[in-house]
Amino acid sequence: MSRTSTRTGPTTPTSGVALTTWVLARASLRHNRRGVAGVFIAVLVASMLVTALGVLLESGLRGGTPPHRLAGADVVVGAPQSLPIPGDMSEAFAERATLPADVVADVSAVDGVERAVGDLTVPLTTAAHEEVEAHGWSSAALTPYTLTAGEEPRRPGDVVVDGSFGVAPGDTLTLAHGGTVTEYDVVGTVDGGAPAPQGVGDDGAPSGTVFLTDDRAAQLWPREGEVALVGVRAEDGVDAEALAERIAAAVPDAEVYTGDRRGDVESTDAYGARGMLTALSASFAGTALLVAVFVVANTLALSVAQRRREFALLKAVGTTRGQVHAMIAREVTLVAGLAALLGAGPGYWLASFLGEQFAGAGVIPASFVLARSPLPALAAVLLSVVTALGAAAVAARRPAAIEPVDALRESVVETPALGRVRILTSVVLAVLGLGASLAPLVLPGLSGVVVVASAALVLVIAAGLAGPWIVERLLHVLGPVLRRSRSASVVLADANARGFTRRLSSAVVPLALAIALGSVQLFTPTTVAAEAARQASDGTVADLVVASPASGISDAVAGEVAALPGVEAVTAVTTSEALVTTELVDDEALAERIGVQGVDPATVDQTLDLGVTGGDLARLAEPGTVALSTESARSLGADEGEEVTFHLGDGAPTTATVVATYERGLGFGDVTMDGAVLRAHTTTGLADHLLVATSSPDGAGVAHAVAALGLVAQDRDELAAVASDVTTGDEWVSLLALLVILGYVGLAVVNTLVMATAERRGEFDLLRLVGSTDRQVRRMAGVESLLVVGMAVVIGTAIAIPPLAGIALGVSGLPFPTIAPVPYLLIVGVTALLGVASIAVPTRLALRAPLGG
Repeated sequence: MSRTSTRTGPTTPTSGVALTTWVLARASLRHNRRGVAGVFIAVLVASMLVTALGVLLESGLRGGTPPHRLAGADVVVGAPQSLPIPGDMSEAFAERATLPADVVADVSAVDGVERAVGDLTVPLTTAAHEEVEAHGWSSAALTPYTLTAGEEPRRPGDVVVDGSFGVAPGDTLTLAHGGTVTEYDVVGTVDGGAPAPQGVGDDGAPSGTVFLTDDRAAQLWPREGEVALVGVRAEDGVDAEALAERIAAAVPDAEVYTGDRRGDVESTDAYGARGMLTALSASFAGTALLVAVFVVANTLALSVAQRRREFALLKAVGTTRGQVHAMIAREVTLVAGLAALLGAGPGYWLASFLGEQFAGAGVIPASFVLARSPLPALAAVLLSVVTALGAAAVAARRPAAIEPVDALRESVVETPALGRVRILTSVVLAVLGLGASLAPLVLPGLSGVVVVASAALVLVIAAGLAGPWIVERLLHVLGPVLRRSRSASVVLADANARGFTRRLSSAVVPLALAIALGSVQLFTPTTVAAEAARQASDGTVADLVVASPASGISDAVAGEVAALPGVEAVTAVTTSEALVTTELVDDEALAERIGVQGVDPATVDQTLDLGVTGGDLARLAEPGTVALSTESARSLGADEGEEVTFHLGDGAPTTATVVATYERGLGFGDVTMDGAVLRAHTTTGLADHLLVATSSPDGAGVAHAVAALGLVAQDRDELAAVASDVTTGDEWVSLLALLVILGYVGLAVVNTLVMATAERRGEFDLLRLVGSTDRQVRRMAGVESLLVVGMAVVIGTAIAIPPLAGIALGVSGLPFPTIAPVPYLLIVGVTALLGVASIAVPTRLALRAPLGG
């Protein structure tokens, strides 16, 4: 008993083995610096990418836009600006939800309220077609503005402006609303005091602000009897949070905002920014994480494969399978842990860069402030290390299980045979990827497109698992051609490629991944946009498309256009978005955004051909009716004569009867309804554009008359361009995702190829000893690099075709995607350049060393 009790931890068999494996791990890291460097870089960049996306995701939950115009309000009251979704995040409304004007009195009656002001926001444009916001003068009490010159507006034609206009009291200012131009007398100027809050963008300042009389603002405001929000000034000594609780109890149907959350309701863009950022970041993060897992696993597999001789010797001297696993795990823990920690810091910089791109494209306001906490870094380190350890466990299976003699033989010539589990997994993933590519046959519209877009990654992973077999099959086809060559370099390249298919596969697959992902990301939006443009072009029978620069068009202006000589019909078109919810199991639901257009039922048949398949669009004049695209009708399970339920852009619940179905939903929206009804539920209450049918084929005379009204007349092709732009509104997001992910893949390509080539110094020395010249070795490596690039192009393109064909099938009914030749050649060219350079440079460096050096 005493002998047992005196044994210390380090001398027990288990702890002794652990100590041995740690010693072996540290020694192995010092000896295999090239492989360690490759794994280190892969994990470091993965940690950086995951941290950045984590920051954006957290910002969607906790970030926001600090208040600027409403900085003078202690509490802001607004209508709910999002739709609660059971089991999911709330979906922000596309338009501003408003409050009944009676709420102002209810809030004023709350104890502790000094003043409650109902605010109205009216969009105006200057003579230079710049957008500005107009408010009633009473709401100036909610702002940081103070009157610095002149007086407050008292007459309908008076206006007070901020300093951005460069005018003074006594000047005149031309402002337009809905295409109607009005000359205002500048009677005062205001100063904003503190600068606007700075966020991710370069300029956090809002657009110019003007103040009209309350009556004039109400006259232009489209929602009679309603207000956009209510700003509250608290009495002296009253706590804003406590006051907010009392107001929430008094007006339970409204939402109450204090502190920085006041910025959420200041503008609809600010409110929806967090939800949009969360959705984009989550989608982006899923793809990036899968790519990171794939890249780290591929790099680790190559690193372990390059040490076959070392593991064979360890097995020969009695190292057990468990010790090999433990040694590799400890190596990866040391390398991946350090790399993940070092990569997390730059991830915050990358998050700021991505945030700037989001702000520059208008998805989030420039003043949006990102949330920065340690959580994204901790999550990135944990995910990176766990991913690396999982990949290490898989990579260690063969060197741990193989017999020493077999391992020594494979250190000279690889065995291309793949394990049963690996083959089975590859086949299953390939079937899943091809099945996902056919999703449009089951899921209608863009829902199927979303599923198809993920198929490329699944197919890439399947190809990666079966890589050595695919490479062997391709070499079987190319081999006879290569062996006919009289060049010794070509013959050597062929022999090397056939002898080391695993090594070749590790170089080919990352390149194929870049080509496949790049093609799917780039050509998905072009395919959707091309079909949307075709539908819009084919469906527009009007001669002219009339718009007001930087603004919508009011009913009065539409009437003026309709009265012009030569005009036969005018259809005011209003666009918005609706939310459709589908109930799932366990009291959960799924929300989907669908495009909505409002038209004039009396004239729509003269200006639009939506490809009606049933019913009559003229019946849209009846109350409570809509027309659906055939895709949305199939998705919602509603046919002509049945009812559908959805929420309009401002959140208003709507149940309507389907009176018609049509084919061209991608070009014109999935729901069509009476424009007058839709405009009552939009933020501006204005139409987006007018479709004008004229008595002359070219409509030239009408175009001149329209221009005299201060409007812009364009031909029908412009509507196709608008439809294409609307459909591809998120194309820049795809491009940004493409650039970041492909940047990581490109680094992985260089990393992998440099690792693979640098480890061949002994092979190059042997070739030189038997008489090969440096030039012949370089040419051999060049031929091998061309083989790698060529096979990557074939495999990457083959992987991209099924998803792209599925996307085309989903949007057009035909499996022919729209592929732009120049971008495709650019992807292939850049990938090829990376591949060739990553082999040529290390080869030259290896040949500069003396033999045996």
